[in-house]
Amino acid sequence: MTAFPIPFEQLPDEAVLRLPLVLALTGRSYSGFWAGVKAGTLPKPVKIGGRAVGWRVGDIRKLLASFKVADDIDANAVKAAAKSKAKRAAAKAELI
Repeated sequence: MTAFPIPFEQLPDEAVLRLPLVLALTGRSYSGFWAGVKAGTLPKPVKIGGRAVGWRVGDIRKLLASFKVADDIDANAVKAAAKSKAKRAAAKAELI
């Protein structure tokens, strides 16, 4: 039987992904990912067998969306810091 990969965007939210794919999607290391699960900052796995776990596609989509928002917030913070620094430099230049 041949498996045909389905694009991530086409998977239903109830589909389950195994850890190697979740690590590839999130860019996290094995230990870093499990530390995030333990800390509660990353989604908890669901049992899919006796010793097997996976993550729901819907949970991973929400996680990836939160990364995008965090990236936007970080980019905005960098812009704001640069603007503030330029403003301080301009004020300092006026004093000289």
